[in-house]
Amino acid sequence: MKANFLNRFFAGFSIVAALSFSAYAAAATFADDPTYGPQSQIGIERGLELYEGDAADDCIAGSLQIRTTLIGATKKGLIKVELFGEKDFMKKSGKLRRIRVPAEDEPVIVCVNVPAPGQYAISSYHDKDGDRKFDKRWDFKPKEPFGLSNNPKIESLRLPKWSETNFDVPMNGTDITIYLVDPKKKD
Repeated sequence: MKANFLNRFFAGFSIVAALSFSAYAAAATFADDPTYGPQSQIGIERGLELYEGDAADDCIAGSLQIRTTLIGATKKGLIKVELFGEKDFMKKSGKLRRIRVPAEDEPVIVCVNVPAPGQYAISSYHDKDGDRKFDKRWDFKPKEPFGLSNNPKIESLRLPKWSETNFDVPMNGTDITIYLVDPKKKD
């Protein structure tokens, strides 16, 4: 009986150790992923999970970029901005660029270089807890402030339409403003 208990104990311990090691190895691989690169200095200073690959582009007036001003944030957590084209709009496969920056008291300005003049859309949210996830309630309604280009008012539980959010980016770029909607506040 004693041998059986010890066998089960060491077998269970081995499984837990193997799972822990694989989780550690996955985290280490993620941190070294060229998509993300090493942790950014501002992320280290603020205690946020930010990587060099998350950084926004330098804002340069007159260049082929979208200069986005986000209104409605506070200095807590992260701001995530995603760039989309019409193909696969609002799907992971349609995402052209993802940027994460530390949240600041408003306004937050995030610049995104685009590959060519044309039609684009931006989605954004304020990741208040900095967990790199868009928190939702049990009924899938947002728990964190969010916003879209053109600031459409979406009253039902659905994804936005391309026609509501797209805008033209000419050769000299464009400036847009997104008002983050706090789902906890009523109009």
